Amino acid sequence: MRHYVARLEGPTMVVSDIHCPLGRCGVAREVVRVAVARGAATLAVLGDLFDDFRKLVTADELRRALAAAFGPLGGVRVVYVTSGSSHDPILDRALRLQVGGSSFEVYPGGLVARVDGVTAFMTHGDAAMRNGAHAFLANAAMRLLGRGLFLERRLRERLRLPPHWWLFMGHTHIPGIDYRARVANPGSWREEWFRGLPYWRPPSRTYLWVESGLVELREKHERFLR
Repeated sequence: MRHYVARLEGPTMVVSDIHCPLGRCGVAREVVRVAVARGAATLAVLGDLFDDFRKLVTADELRRALAAAFGPLGGVRVVYVTSGSSHDPILDRALRLQVGGSSFEVYPGGLVARVDGVTAFMTHGDAAMRNGAHAFLANAAMRLLGRGLFLERRLRERLRLPPHWWLFMGHTHIPGIDYRARVANPGSWREEWFRGLPYWRPPSRTYLWVESGLVELREKHERFLR
């Protein structure tokens, strides 16, 4: 799997699967409000930021889409790891963009990141199973058998990550964290399917919080999840 390398400074909030339509995105702006309120220096998005924006785009097209979706970012740096097969725009290289005075870094594929004392491989997760609905069903079924975060574990093994590294991935819409296996999924913020119809998988509104070498799974209202 192609990957890039970056250093993310300060407390970092990691989310996935927002699924914004093109234009203003209330959910993306809600995520930003949470990031600013919690004091995040960086917001990392693990793919499926957009919905049905799967096409080759220019830097200017992507800049306009990001500006419309997020609005003012309050100085928070955004790192966006795109999915390789589903909803996100297609890029042939990493991009660094200035959007409304804020910094965006967009990485196609995977990202090896040093995140405030933690090394993590960040990816959307479609490399584990291409279809998102199938990935959800696979992980939901395996969780019933006592094998939570099944696809995350399998992808981590396939990538042969060093023992002290974490794997952060989205795609399944099922939040979870395993400190022994060092795998975590921030869950989903997707609310709508089409024209106001609720999405068939309710949003978890959860995120990973990385600070001073610690990784936690939190929900919007700040409870800690295990």
